Amino acid sequence: MYDLAWTMTRLTLKNVAGSFNKHFNFYKKIVGYLVSKMHTFFTAVLLLLISTFVSAQDISHQLDNYLSHKKKKNIFNGTALVVYRGRILLYKGYGYKNITSKSYNDTGTFYRIGSLSKPFTATGILMLAEQKELTLKDSLSAFLSGYPRGDSITIEHLLTHSSGIKEYLEIKTIQVLPDSAPPISIERLIDHFKDHPLKNRPGEKFSYSNSNYILLSAIIEKITGKKFEDVIRQTIFEPLSMHHSGFDFKHVSDTNKSTGHVSIKKRILIPEDFDSTYAPGCGSMYSTAMDLYQWYKGLYNGKVMTESTREQAFVRRFANYGYGWFNEKKQGRKCISHAGGVPGFLANMQFYPEEDLCIILLSNSSERDIFTDSDKIAAIVLRAQ
Repeated sequence: MYDLAWTMTRLTLKNVAGSFNKHFNFYKKIVGYLVSKMHTFFTAVLLLLISTFVSAQDISHQLDNYLSHKKKKNIFNGTALVVYRGRILLYKGYGYKNITSKSYNDTGTFYRIGSLSKPFTATGILMLAEQKELTLKDSLSAFLSGYPRGDSITIEHLLTHSSGIKEYLEIKTIQVLPDSAPPISIERLIDHFKDHPLKNRPGEKFSYSNSNYILLSAIIEKITGKKFEDVIRQTIFEPLSMHHSGFDFKHVSDTNKSTGHVSIKKRILIPEDFDSTYAPGCGSMYSTAMDLYQWYKGLYNGKVMTESTREQAFVRRFANYGYGWFNEKKQGRKCISHAGGVPGFLANMQFYPEEDLCIILLSNSSERDIFTDSDKIAAIVLRAQ
């Protein structure tokens, strides 16, 4: 009986072994096939990554080469940041931060950004609208009682530069003030332009005027009971970790602060810094390239406004202008932007939402056309894609 059992066991084991060898060879072939395919796949991925890296390096070299060369005898003097789909293509400082001390700009340099302050003011207003503290159809007089013709001017008119209110920088009482003039209250600043006649009927046409955004900053203060600067810090700078942005540039003592330069009759001069209280809401900010990129990301991550509000801000209403932003067609694509300029400084921020391309150029020299530079940079990047 044991012999029979052992014989049967041997036959069973032999069959199992044969079956195992047969299946083992089959699975071995499958594994070999998969390994070869995985090797091909990972090789393809590696080649793609190498190709992407080389391509990015090439674009970065082109951008750096472009900004490093003179244009109409003028060099780029400032900081450039170009980010495409989350990948930094260029982040570099050029030229002097202070021509007197011979210190150089770098990625951490602070610059005045002039009218690039306006999108922040517009966002402050739109956030209040989201909170039901106001509507864009509310009249100016609802918040600043006694303002001449304030019943016919809406918040939306101010946001879109269609109010007809005179540009305050064209008024002689402002023009004669020296840059060294002491700080001024927002009420006294408004007094300089409020009684001048309107250039056109409210809502009739686009007429760019800094006065509109001074009034918007006053409305923000009226509703919140806080200083305009404090509201922007608390609602935008802090949530977006914009730790190197602010308003009182004249009194900034940080070594990263740049000095503005202007050229007059081939002589480089340093204009005196004006007090930021003369440009509340319209041109009082300073920032860095990376802080402004944080701002760009903040427009899309929901930390400062909803997607619906953001898209409403970008809608063209008058002369390609929305609520604090220009919306134009460039390189055959939708381009959102705003520029700025004060004596000795220029700033430009433009981005292509569908391509996730953001270009920021900040300069402490007013000689080179950084706005054309921004368009050229966009063309270099998008052409390579």
